Amino acid sequence: MLESVLVKQVTTKEELEKVFDLEREIWQDTYEPMHQMLKEDLNSTLLVGAYLEGELIGFSYGDGDRSSEGVLYSHLLGIKRQYREIGVGELLKLKQKELADELGYTKCQWLFEPLEARTAYLYFTKLRAYGTAYIENREPEMGEASAIPTDRLIVEWNIQDEDHIRWDAKIDELKDSAAEIVPSSLTIVGLPVLDSEHQFDSDISYLKDAYTLAIPSSFMKIKVESPSLAEDWRYKTRTIFQTLFRQGYMIVCLTPTNEHVSHYLFVKRTLFAM
Repeated sequence: MLESVLVKQVTTKEELEKVFDLEREIWQDTYEPMHQMLKEDLNSTLLVGAYLEGELIGFSYGDGDRSSEGVLYSHLLGIKRQYREIGVGELLKLKQKELADELGYTKCQWLFEPLEARTAYLYFTKLRAYGTAYIENREPEMGEASAIPTDRLIVEWNIQDEDHIRWDAKIDELKDSAAEIVPSSLTIVGLPVLDSEHQFDSDISYLKDAYTLAIPSSFMKIKVESPSLAEDWRYKTRTIFQTLFRQGYMIVCLTPTNEHVSHYLFVKRTLFAM
């Protein structure tokens, strides 16, 4: 199916209306019209659509100022429910990168929920983006309702760096030597938890080249079945993210470990000249 998906830039008002229709379908009652942030002049934005047999099944929207920072800010990614988790998001992001390069941007940047393993795998492992900054309790996004703080990671993606062989080889080497910063285990009902017996100390200096951090393979399941445990994950990992970022580390990939947890890889930025 994926090979039949056409990904292209949205350039006409008629195509734009189809994007608005899909946006309403995806977010329904929590729909907040994209045109509130989308400029009427499509030439000043980068809106990409994914089409299957002529039907719009996904879109990605971003904008930026090429004349100053050269950063394209990717604000929104939406995919029809029945076409999620088959690779449409990756196609949209890659097309967005290709077009951004043609327009003269040097970097893409966006935000996402740091405990969503599937999304993290796409961004860091498949697309080779990286994370260096953490935002506490950002205003909830469209369609999002949460009883815990809506923290976000800032994802950065270099548009013109295509040295994948060097990047991948260095990551593989660091994976082998990385230390797990806090072990994880399972609760009596089989939900993953960071071990309370191994307290993370935010006041000491971390010196290894690489560390791994477990996150739930399905944070949504934990939020539904145990809100208190979801809150525990939020606050414990928040401290770890902020400490390692402050001490000069960045996230370069996420590895699915088992059905319960996946592991982020934090590495020293200096090793990648960041």
